[in-house]
Amino acid sequence: MKTMKKHMKVISFLLSVVMLFSVVSVTAFASDYSFVYYFADDDMTTISIAGFKGTVPEDGYVEIPDTIDGYEVVAIAGHAFEKLDDLKGIIIPETVVKIDENAFYGCSGIIDVQVKNQDEIDVGEDVFDSTQWYEDHKQDYVISGTTLVSYKGSDEIVAVPYNCTMIADGAFKNNVNIKTVYIERELKTIGDNAFAGCTNLETVVVGDGIGTLNIGKDAFKDTKWLADYPSTFVIIGTTLVKYKGTDSSVSIPNVVTAIADGAFYVGDTDSSIAFKVKVPVTVDTFGDDCLYLYTSATKVYPEIVVYAGSAAEDYCKVKGLKYTYSPCPGDTDNDGKVSAADARYALRVSAKLEKPVIDAALLEVIDISADGKITAEDARLILRIAAQLDDYSAEQLLTMPRTDYETLITASQALSLAKAYQCAYSKTAYQSISDYSMNVNTRTYLAQFERELTPEKKADTVTFNQDTQEAVDNLFDITLIDSSKIKDYKCELDEDVYNITIVLADEKLGMNDTETETFTSKMFPVETVAHYTNAISGKYWSGNVDYNMTYTDCTLQMQVKVNTLQLKSITVTMNYDFEISGKILGISIKDNDGKSPATATRTDVIKYTNFVYFEK
Repeated sequence: MKTMKKHMKVISFLLSVVMLFSVVSVTAFASDYSFVYYFADDDMTTISIAGFKGTVPEDGYVEIPDTIDGYEVVAIAGHAFEKLDDLKGIIIPETVVKIDENAFYGCSGIIDVQVKNQDEIDVGEDVFDSTQWYEDHKQDYVISGTTLVSYKGSDEIVAVPYNCTMIADGAFKNNVNIKTVYIERELKTIGDNAFAGCTNLETVVVGDGIGTLNIGKDAFKDTKWLADYPSTFVIIGTTLVKYKGTDSSVSIPNVVTAIADGAFYVGDTDSSIAFKVKVPVTVDTFGDDCLYLYTSATKVYPEIVVYAGSAAEDYCKVKGLKYTYSPCPGDTDNDGKVSAADARYALRVSAKLEKPVIDAALLEVIDISADGKITAEDARLILRIAAQLDDYSAEQLLTMPRTDYETLITASQALSLAKAYQCAYSKTAYQSISDYSMNVNTRTYLAQFERELTPEKKADTVTFNQDTQEAVDNLFDITLIDSSKIKDYKCELDEDVYNITIVLADEKLGMNDTETETFTSKMFPVETVAHYTNAISGKYWSGNVDYNMTYTDCTLQMQVKVNTLQLKSITVTMNYDFEISGKILGISIKDNDGKSPATATRTDVIKYTNFVYFEK
């Protein structure tokens, strides 16, 4: 697997192949064996070992030198030593940072592998398979340096070791026992086919603060997790793993910073696909073949839309791909800068003094506040950008969430960042009962229940400080849910913060559904479990009583700083609409009209304020 970052030099594989056949050099080393190599870079300064010739020494050990003919040895090519039966030990120098697939496959006599590089090494599939060293390895995790080479275990739940920064190609491939995998933020790379064929893998748990990952092609192919992922954009951390949708025009969410190899690949076909992909300015890491759609005679790419000066533009130039430009927010005349003239034009449009066609593209440029329309407020914000009165720029607004999915992910990232920095905050919680319709006898018990609640006017504010682990433990997470379960959303710009509001769709639960996982409990896992149990199982709600409860308009409101994604405040509002029937002390439960069921609404509000961020 290869990735490319902005300004990173792209290594030409084709050139390397040409060199393999035209510039191959067989160089004597020691007295009884030699290596075949080819140049590993365009500048011909480093080499990759492509093969072995000669006789293995009597002790069976071969030590690869760190230089040959003055060239640094940085890689071992695929199949280089495959099935070399006389080989008992291999010593790999510190200079080697890449070992390709099957490099030592079938070397059955190998009992000792010494890798001097204790940092991350890019390891291909089956590098040491069918060797005695691999077979004798006693631990489930086969690790070299900080690279997880392979997993030999059969556990249903696996956790990538904390000190590993890379998962090698095919490390967990075809392991049908695995159901859940835990990934921590130290991980940087997931290789090609790393979990391919793990057909029972259904849950991937990502640690707080994880960001850009280099993810190889088909890393999660044929997994239940990929098949059931609740969005058309499959994302780990901030890396787009796969696009599963069928839309003809796609805007990659602007929370994405990396695109994995084969993210848009649909298979080999000869049919024509009309497809457009807009790449946000946030993306600066690209898999070599991250955007191509399919292969016929040659690779076919979509129509690509980029922002001027972005890493996506650089990527297209290096790959020789055609692309078009998208203007920045506020740049109404597309001249590459935001000026007072742009603000004046936006004001004229809002006042209907200009009559342009308000298409989606123009709306995206002028609608800075992201409220779905062009107003004088947008003109004011454009003028502030032009006068540099805010802490953010027009370019930073390219990362502003504008869809339900982007809004959800931005909220999740802000929460993850807060946990990663062990932040402190203040917390206030209060509850209320309202909108009840119950007969007099039932209302008596409701009043007793209500007296146990904490009203807003009596709610205490608990301040957590830096040393209070409870602050981090109590701060809820957003587990990614299907964005179609969002009833309403908005993200509006107010000076230097995003005001994010997410309202979930209603969910009805019966009395026996208390253990059922809902998308509401996914959104608010910490708060929901405690408050749901309290709300439906209070000591005054007992006896021959049946309940139906509906989560109604459960809402998350957040203030997130534009330029840092740090939280300023969070307000969680949980509404529980109850339908109550049955008897209390032999008295039937009725509503005010004498009908069943009786009804009531409980509302829980939790506020988090005064966020303070400390070092990770």
